[in-house]
Amino acid sequence: MTNDNNASKATALRTHTCGELNASHAGRTVTLAGWLDSKRNHGGVLFINLRDLYGVTQVVAAPGSPVFKTAEEAKSEYALQVTGKVTARPGANANKDMPTGEIELAADEIKVLNASLPLPFDLGEHAGVSEETRLKYRFLDLRRPKMAKNLVLRSRLSRVIRDYLYDLDFNEVETPLLTRSTPEGARDFVVPSRNNPGEFYALPQSPQQFKQVLMMSGMDRYFQLARNFRDEELRSDRQPEHTQIDLEMSFVDERDIARVVEGMMKAVFASLGEQIAAPFPEMEFSDVMLKYGSDKPDLRYALEIKDCSDIFKASAFKVFSGALADGGVVRAIKGEGAAAFSRGDMDKLTELVKKLGAKGLVWLRYKDGKWDSPSLKFLSEAEQAALKERLAVKDGDAVFIAADKASVAAPCLGGLRNELIARLKPAQLKKWAFLWVRHFPLLEKDPETGNWTFTHNPFTAPLPEEAHKLDTDPGNVRSCQYDLVLNGVELGSGSVRNHTRETQEKIFALMGYDKEQVQKRFSMIVNAMDYGAPPHGGIGIGYDRLVGIICGTDSIRDVIAFPKTTSGACLMSDAPSPIDERQLKELHIKITG
Repeated sequence: MTNDNNASKATALRTHTCGELNASHAGRTVTLAGWLDSKRNHGGVLFINLRDLYGVTQVVAAPGSPVFKTAEEAKSEYALQVTGKVTARPGANANKDMPTGEIELAADEIKVLNASLPLPFDLGEHAGVSEETRLKYRFLDLRRPKMAKNLVLRSRLSRVIRDYLYDLDFNEVETPLLTRSTPEGARDFVVPSRNNPGEFYALPQSPQQFKQVLMMSGMDRYFQLARNFRDEELRSDRQPEHTQIDLEMSFVDERDIARVVEGMMKAVFASLGEQIAAPFPEMEFSDVMLKYGSDKPDLRYALEIKDCSDIFKASAFKVFSGALADGGVVRAIKGEGAAAFSRGDMDKLTELVKKLGAKGLVWLRYKDGKWDSPSLKFLSEAEQAALKERLAVKDGDAVFIAADKASVAAPCLGGLRNELIARLKPAQLKKWAFLWVRHFPLLEKDPETGNWTFTHNPFTAPLPEEAHKLDTDPGNVRSCQYDLVLNGVELGSGSVRNHTRETQEKIFALMGYDKEQVQKRFSMIVNAMDYGAPPHGGIGIGYDRLVGIICGTDSIRDVIAFPKTTSGACLMSDAPSPIDERQLKELHIKITG
């Protein structure tokens, strides 16, 4: 921090922050305010670490001084105001690992601004403390330097993003939080309308339709750090409410949007002192599923899935030849060093792929120049040799093979790939591995209704060269959808949109909506298409996920100030909670369950 920045933090209760003082301040009388972080007694002298958001300063209370009794009685997390003289620490006592480690504050006055109850957990070392406890006392959890640093970084990065987009003439526009329910892939949170009994608002799963209408309104370039709400099953990277870097552009194609997003990511990482290369690598959806078994592969690691169907097309091994005869595939992945896995380890990996849908897993270990496997007797020497060559197998490696429908083999080996990375910890090829995954299928069959449904959202445009297949072969139409992946996490998803009513209504019809239903559910957007809607597209990037990856957290709850648990509860505020009968009556709602 510069002196100017710190000077701006001076208030009626402090002249400096606890992270500001250094040797240049020696001899000056200053006032600090913060929390008692820790206290120790060395030979009768009390040393207090006083902490605020900006750092820690060591405060000294000498025995016999007027402040000694107050310092002695103060306990962890007492809010204190301390006035004293800045003194240089003797050379041997200086702490060069601490920004304020060259000085200490000899206290002339200590004032207790507020006492604290005994803490429910140690803020300095919370190992073993449940997340539930941390969330219940979130106001204490956020005092921990690690958590505070996460939130400060989140705030700083939002400024970097805004400045970058403002410089490209994007306009920040707020879209409604009270809207109508439309099918967008997850369940809506709904809000009853008191003035319209029996009718409900929905909280937006995304600003999708509104940002498209903004393009149809001529805004050209829109962005928003948008709040989104989705009533879905929660996990470490999902919250019922989350923040999205949402942007939309007119008169663009996929490459135009990619260039803007790549520039934004370069700006974000440059602000952290990190340099990333652009343009980012890109792959077709079909290719990434073949090569990595996932549409969000972690490309920090080199493990690749290889198709081996040709090797086993005439195999005597019925597991392979039978799968191929049924129109399936035989695919394999190599684990470098995995020959050290025990039989028990192999059984666990087999159970893993079975949970993912596979019938089983064939594995072979290559040790001391020869193969070892319960399935080895079914494979010819030519097949063994071809497999070794195809996967570049070396001594100490193991090979894992799935034989099934491509739609089953891909995700099973993708899950296995992730497990091999976790177990083998291979060398990273790079620190930040971005990837564009492009041209997902436009439609897929809904297993419940049998109708076609969207794979991304219903407004995604088909690839122009494949749009004609909507009439004859809709299941094989690729879309203008793209996902941005970072280190194995789906960071963002977007597309070029339909901008003509004809195409949009054709897609809705395939999904089972007649024109009357389209008008009822989507009138806002389809009506706007009738009035010269421009070609447009955009993307939504998970801001919580981005900050979480940068901070190295396992859960996005660690980069959100007041998150919910996996059951959707806020333990600090006790939400959700019942409402009283008067409120229910006003809303014309009766609880029957």
